Amino acid sequence: MNKLMITLATGALLFSVNAQEAAPAPEPVPEPAPVTEEAAPVTEEAAPVAEAQPQGEMEDEDVPSIFWGFANYGVYSGYQLYGSIVNSEPTLQGYAELNMNLRPCELDLGYLGLGIWSNTDLTNKRNDQLGQWFNEWDFNVHWSKTFWFDDDRQWGLTYRTSVVWFYYPRQHQRGPGHKITTTMDWDHYFELNNPYITPFVNVVHEYRHGGTLLDMGVKKTIAVCENLTLTPSAAIVWRDQNYGWCFPGYGHKVNGEKADSGFATVRVGVDANYQLTKHIGLFAKVAFCSVIDSDLRSTAEASTGDTYGKYKDFVWGGVGVNVNF
Repeated sequence: MNKLMITLATGALLFSVNAQEAAPAPEPVPEPAPVTEEAAPVTEEAAPVAEAQPQGEMEDEDVPSIFWGFANYGVYSGYQLYGSIVNSEPTLQGYAELNMNLRPCELDLGYLGLGIWSNTDLTNKRNDQLGQWFNEWDFNVHWSKTFWFDDDRQWGLTYRTSVVWFYYPRQHQRGPGHKITTTMDWDHYFELNNPYITPFVNVVHEYRHGGTLLDMGVKKTIAVCENLTLTPSAAIVWRDQNYGWCFPGYGHKVNGEKADSGFATVRVGVDANYQLTKHIGLFAKVAFCSVIDSDLRSTAEASTGDTYGKYKDFVWGGVGVNVNF
């Protein structure tokens, strides 16, 4: 019996040892490799965006294009400028702009560009003044840069300066001695970028009569959904005595004198933009405009035609297509 017990114990011990040797040893778990800055994924928010690139578009994922631009074309209820009516009947208006980013030696010097705007009356209301078709072309050369105050580019000041040439190709239809009319503006636009409400001011100096105008207000772009944005805005226009050509009483005097300098008009409106594709979208805009200067309102009341008299307070708007590239 003792021999049997010894034999069984010895067998059990040998089986246990053989079983441990036969079981595969667990593989060691490697330590996670350290994440380097180069290997870390770059999110869309962290990727640098070209200051001038519209809607954050890039030629590659993180390389801004050298050349970019945009264009729009639409039909409007009239020709409105600085909150005043130039033509109260429908027009076609369009604008196109081509820009070049200025980044020599990795420096950000803003962008330089060319632009062209056109107005085409759809009726013969102003035929005796400027001709019916393609009655205005405006050409500009401009430079712009945003000066950022923080690394996150939440706060900054955008400055854009433009020299604008106005060209009226059918002015000569008014009769003998009336040559093609041109004039020139020099504009300085300032915008305070921030996450809240954006104030802006545009300083316009017109060289033909030496007039100066300020168009200033606030705006806010709101993303309604992925493709739709709304931009409500409110502005007030101030002009001096020499800037009057787009306001009631242009070329005339009030009580024998030029109208006093002061606040001329207000404009409150909203712009809607719907992006159909990456490069094509639709826009619609509507605004309420009012002539608030008492002298200008009196001149409008006394006007013999319906150019201004009915339009001291009016609603203006338009719809169209925009393209960015």
